[in-house]
Amino acid sequence: MNLKHRLFFIGAVFFATCSLLIYSCTKTIDENVVPHNPYDDIHRGDTTAYGIPLDSLTIAFVHKKVLSTRCALPGCHVGNFEPDFRTPQSSFSTLVFALINKNNVANQFKYRVIPNDTNRSVLYERITNCCFVTTDDRMPQDGIGVPLPDSSINLIASWIMHGARDIAGNIMTEPDAEPVISPLVFGISSDYQTYYSVTRMDTAIPYSPFVVPLSVTSFFMAMKASDDHTSMSNLTYNKLKISTKEDDFSSASSYTATYFAAGGDSFLVATIPASLLPANDTLFMRYYVSDGHHPNNTEFPRTETIFYYKTFWSFIRQ
Repeated sequence: MNLKHRLFFIGAVFFATCSLLIYSCTKTIDENVVPHNPYDDIHRGDTTAYGIPLDSLTIAFVHKKVLSTRCALPGCHVGNFEPDFRTPQSSFSTLVFALINKNNVANQFKYRVIPNDTNRSVLYERITNCCFVTTDDRMPQDGIGVPLPDSSINLIASWIMHGARDIAGNIMTEPDAEPVISPLVFGISSDYQTYYSVTRMDTAIPYSPFVVPLSVTSFFMAMKASDDHTSMSNLTYNKLKISTKEDDFSSASSYTATYFAAGGDSFLVATIPASLLPANDTLFMRYYVSDGHHPNNTEFPRTETIFYYKTFWSFIRQ
């Protein structure tokens, strides 16, 4: 192909391309042939007053719109007491399934927020009830600030009723905490009414070992254990162990405790045969209990527990 023919061919191609482009740009698009948009089929469900899909509503948005602007104010919920509304994370951890510090007269509430339940969430009660405990104690307190507008109350209610989701959109399940063990009294008599005089080795140090006189052949150790789902009377295992070693109870002596109620109070009592234990040696105690919901028994004091709890739970025969 000579130069003349090549130029003619290139010109023809160029003309055809331009014609096609001009035609495409000037052609009226038929709406009936517009491709279907698959996003139009997504059902967003109900939305809050702020236009947020409820299944996307998290503590981050609630914190941004309400908690950070109306609650995390000087003298209020800024970390000096719970709930702590300084960040979305602190808000969530001190609200959802967080035990309350103050209850109403009827003792109706347990947690600050229970997912999917505004009726049992004390947060919702506090922002809607004028008189939770005293007059004008609605939050934000009527005597301090202006109550939340309905839009903010509805946002909090929507968050709670749609799972009280964390910043990642997860819904938390109710925790099952281990039992909490605490000593009540040492050395009570066989009728559980008369208390022996408990003297510490060093009277100036209240957590030093207590003294069991050599003349005492047996005494009782009384404990209390509380659990968030199981009553003390239904706790199992219930063993008090005594060891000459502070952190080694592998070969400790073991004594079964039983539930006992008297005088409107109740506790777990173990009989200690003192005469069978070594004299003039510090003896350390640990209590073991099970709520039936954890793979291992709960013990206290633990190896990692600070030392003065361990010495408080110890005695010496002399």
